[in-house]
Amino acid sequence: MHLDDLAGQLAALPPQLTEAHLQRAGLCVLDALACAHGGRRTPWVAQARAVTDGGSAATLWATDGQRSGLADAVFVNSVSAHSLLAEDTHAASRVHPGTVVVPVALGVGEAVGASREDVLHAVVLGYETLAQVAASTLTAGFVAGGWRATGVFGPFGAAAAAAHLLGLDEPTTVHALALAANSAAGTCEWAPAGTTEVYFQPATAARAGVVAALLARAGARGAASAIEGLFGLRRAFGGKEDGVVGPAVTVDRLAIEESFFKAHASCAFTQAAIDAAVRAHALGIDAGAVAEVAIHTSNAAATYPGCDNPTRFDTPIARQMSLQFAVAAALLDGRLEPGRYGGVVDGRLAALAGRSRVVVDPDHDRDLPARLGSRVELVLDTGEVLSVASGEQVDLPPAGVPDKFRALAADLLTCDEVVGLLTCTDDWTARELTAVL
Repeated sequence: MHLDDLAGQLAALPPQLTEAHLQRAGLCVLDALACAHGGRRTPWVAQARAVTDGGSAATLWATDGQRSGLADAVFVNSVSAHSLLAEDTHAASRVHPGTVVVPVALGVGEAVGASREDVLHAVVLGYETLAQVAASTLTAGFVAGGWRATGVFGPFGAAAAAAHLLGLDEPTTVHALALAANSAAGTCEWAPAGTTEVYFQPATAARAGVVAALLARAGARGAASAIEGLFGLRRAFGGKEDGVVGPAVTVDRLAIEESFFKAHASCAFTQAAIDAAVRAHALGIDAGAVAEVAIHTSNAAATYPGCDNPTRFDTPIARQMSLQFAVAAALLDGRLEPGRYGGVVDGRLAALAGRSRVVVDPDHDRDLPARLGSRVELVLDTGEVLSVASGEQVDLPPAGVPDKFRALAADLLTCDEVVGLLTCTDDWTARELTAVL
C-alpha cells in the first residue's frame, strides 16, 4: 500500500543523505526562523499565543524564552513562520513546507534532545513526505475544489518529521501517517473573503501531525490504505479513485532541493510578476504614465484563489494575494514594500491596479513547476507598448537566506549565532539552537 511503501522508502533515506542535503535543510530552518521573527508582532501570532494552555516542553520562538506544551508550541511557531507570507514553497505540491515541518522538527527535537543530524534529517523527511503524498492527490479536481494544499498535505510531513525524531519503527510510522490523513483539511475561502484563517492552516496541520505520531507511539492504529483506499485521500480530495502515483523517493531529486525561497512577502504565484515589474521600474518608466497593464502568467497563477483581484484591497491578505496589487506596487516603488499591506491603500496604487488585467500565457504553464515565469506588458499614455519579462531566477538565492534572517530578526537576536549554527557543519543539538531563539 502507498503508506507502507512510503514509510519504507523514508526509512532508507537518511543513510543516503549528504552534508549538502543537511546544509540545504539548515537554510530551510533559517528561512522559517526569519519569517517567524519578522512576523512576531502580527495579530495572528498574538492570537495563536493566546490559546496556549501551559506546559514547558518546547520554546516559543521570538518570545525571549517563553515556553509551552509541545503541540501548542508547534502551533504557535508555525503561525509565526507563515505570518508574513514570505515562507519557502515547493511548487509542484503547492505547499509551504517550512511552515509545517520546521516547527515540528525543532519542537520535537527540543523535547527529545535531538542532534543536529537528526533534526535536519527530520526536515528532509518531512519535506519529502509532503511532496510524495501531494503527487498522489493533487489532481485538477483538488485544485478546482478550492482545497489548500498546505493544510491537506501538511499533516503527513509533520507526522513523518515527528516519527523520525521519536524513533518510530516503520509499521508505527505507517500508523502515524495514516492517522495524520484524518486531519487533512483547509479550504481557500479566505481568499475571496479576505480573512485570516490562511495563517492558521499550516499550524493546524503541524500540530495534527505531531499528535498523530504521538498517538501511533501510544498504540493508536490508522488505515495503511488512507491514500488510495475506497474512501482514501485521493477520492476525498482529488475526486478520483484510480491512477494513484506510488511514492518514488530518490536521493538525487528531493523535495527539499526543489523548494524555493521567496524574494518577496507575497503569494508564491505573484513572485515572477513582481520580478518583471521591478525590472520595468528599473527602466525608468513613470508608473503614472501607464494607461494599462497586462500581466502575462500561468493559468495556475491566474486561477489560484485571490490572485486575479484588481480592486478589493481591504485586508492585508487580499493585497498579498493579488497579482494586480503586487505589480502596481512594484511599478511604483521598484520593489514590494511590506508597508503597502497595511493602512489606507495609496490612491495611485489602487488606480494602477484597477487598470491591470491578468492574461493566461500557456508558455508559463509549460515551465511549471521547474520555473516561475511572467511578463508585464505596459501601454503608456503615448500609445507606446513595452514588454518586460521576469528573470530566469525570481526566487531568493540560497546565499541570500542568512541576510533575510538578519534583516528580519536583527532587533531581537544576536543573528550571527543562529546563522552560524545553521550554516556550519559543526554538531549542535535542538536544545542549543532553540535556547537562542
